[in-house]
Amino acid sequence: MFYRMTRIHFEDDNFDDLLTWAETTRARVEALDGFKFADIVVTGPGEGMVVAAHESEASFQAASATIAEVLGEMAEFLTSEPHTHAGTVAYSYGR
Repeated sequence: MFYRMTRIHFEDDNFDDLLTWAETTRARVEALDGFKFADIVVTGPGEGMVVAAHESEASFQAASATIAEVLGEMAEFLTSEPHTHAGTVAYSYGR
């Protein structure tokens, strides 16, 4: 799998609006070939991460234009530009 981690910053008072907006993107994102999941994780006051998985780097690359559009739309709910990293798993634990 190939993962994308995007650090986001937001106003705590507007977080519910961010989640409401995120729901409006569900169908478009879930329709991407090779998409596995995306989670919004709150890591502290006014900050979080979007963690997403794709089947492969190729499916990640194929989805990049749509993901860029989604992140652009998300900007109205953020206090700074999102910062993204992506890569493959080097080592994994799990059950």
